[in-house]
Amino acid sequence: MIEVTQRASRLSIVVGFLGLGLFMGMWGVLVPARSADLGLNELLIASFLLVVGLSLCAAIFLVTRFQAFQDPHRLLRLAGPFYAIGFASCLTTGSVGMFFLSGIVAGLAAGFVDTALNSQSSQWEQATGKRAMSFFHALFSLGLLAGAGLVSLLLSAQPSSLTFGILACAALYAGFMAMRREWVTIDQTEDLSPDKQAAGFRLPVAVVLFLGLSILLATLTEGGIIDWSALHLHRSLGVSLQDAGRPVLWFGVAMTASRLAGDRLIALIPAHLLLAVPLSIAAALMTFAIVTANVPLLMAGYVAMGLAVGNAFPIIISIAGRAAGEQPLREISIIVGFAYVGLISGPALFGVTAHFFGLDRTMIVLAAVALSLGLACFAMPQFAAARN
Repeated sequence: MIEVTQRASRLSIVVGFLGLGLFMGMWGVLVPARSADLGLNELLIASFLLVVGLSLCAAIFLVTRFQAFQDPHRLLRLAGPFYAIGFASCLTTGSVGMFFLSGIVAGLAAGFVDTALNSQSSQWEQATGKRAMSFFHALFSLGLLAGAGLVSLLLSAQPSSLTFGILACAALYAGFMAMRREWVTIDQTEDLSPDKQAAGFRLPVAVVLFLGLSILLATLTEGGIIDWSALHLHRSLGVSLQDAGRPVLWFGVAMTASRLAGDRLIALIPAHLLLAVPLSIAAALMTFAIVTANVPLLMAGYVAMGLAVGNAFPIIISIAGRAAGEQPLREISIIVGFAYVGLISGPALFGVTAHFFGLDRTMIVLAAVALSLGLACFAMPQFAAARN
């Protein structure tokens, strides 16, 4: 039986997701400045991102393979502070070596915090009987926007306060995560058979693969639009540099709005239809706009895609958690691992496609990825019901 103090544990998850997004938003804005300050070329930046990505995957491996890493409370108390400290060091250090070392620490900690927060979110839903996964992920998006906004404001108004601002945020988040004790807790004494205890409620391989591949397609779609939409608009469709980046902002705002409304929409519309229909429509709209070189329609297509794909990650995680039962950390970590594969491989995959086939075809491939996710979502109900 899950026992939970609803408001206290909800606040813990809320702050956890806000902080997770906050430092990633800071990083996104400071990439050019960090590159200039440390003298990093594109290859070194790409190497750093690869190191962080591999560290994320290493955290997933540890969670799935070793019992010592399967206590979400311990992960959040220990990894939360290291996440804040690692990112703060990345954003402020003047040493290239420390920059890479901090990236390893931040990547490992981010993997632990991400999986533990998603596990806690799933347990909170099961404990309260309320849907909240989309709301929690909306807070990550809000944290991302807040981090980007804070750093942009400091850079323009008070550059000398930037380091202090980053370190202050890191100290607050690290302190909160280290000291916080009010999380969702599980009564381990519930009547479980020895077989179920040994198996850890592991989901069938087919369910894990389906949900994992679905979330991989979702992260490919998200990352592809963020990484390539502005470049495509500028180079292929002649949009100015000032205007070409706007769809990325609109896409992010649309995703956030979608997640804020997601839990209420799921109460009215089946989750698989909430994803499948909008994704199919948005993919068709994007493809038509690219083929006809219609810039306003394509920008509308990016907003539509943000609204469509925004709830994919939280819905898939929620399905995995509900299917896995009251101890979903291991299953959720595997699903999140697929998402990280998409985040790591996406830039390279679309980059190779753009190099050999051009940006127009690359964006059509991206629309096809989104359409594939939409079609796959029609099969979600049968996988959501599958359990050992």
